[in-house]
Amino acid sequence: METGRQGDFLIMRFSDGEDLLEGMKQALKANEIDAGIVLGGVGMLKNPGLSFYVGGGKYDPIALTGEVELCALNGNIATVDGEIFVHAHATVGRSNGEAWAGHLSGGKVHMTAEIAVMALHKKMVREFDGKTGLRTLRFTQSGGETA
Repeated sequence: METGRQGDFLIMRFSDGEDLLEGMKQALKANEIDAGIVLGGVGMLKNPGLSFYVGGGKYDPIALTGEVELCALNGNIATVDGEIFVHAHATVGRSNGEAWAGHLSGGKVHMTAEIAVMALHKKMVREFDGKTGLRTLRFTQSGGETA
């Protein structure tokens, strides 16, 4: 993976076989970014992990195998229990025009992928929300209190 940074903007370029989400976490940590926005991403993935949230903390997987184009990627960066967490949604497609979209839970890069993020200067954390069954986004104020 290669990265380039200018101010609050970080660009990551991944190579064939790299784990996309783990690589993003490593690059974010190396650049001391623990809150931000995933502005976009393009490239290719192999065996992407996509899913659809059905409630109660459960996701239905979308079964995809083989190579797909990463047509769009967006999301945010926060922390969960002090660790960087990338919450991303993706749209992927095949050569025949079929497309799928959902929560991105994994995938290896096929050939290359390019991801852009913008760092934020407000701490964001994810905390469990009993109503939704999800770890929802919270913003912290100085002193660590959630707002």
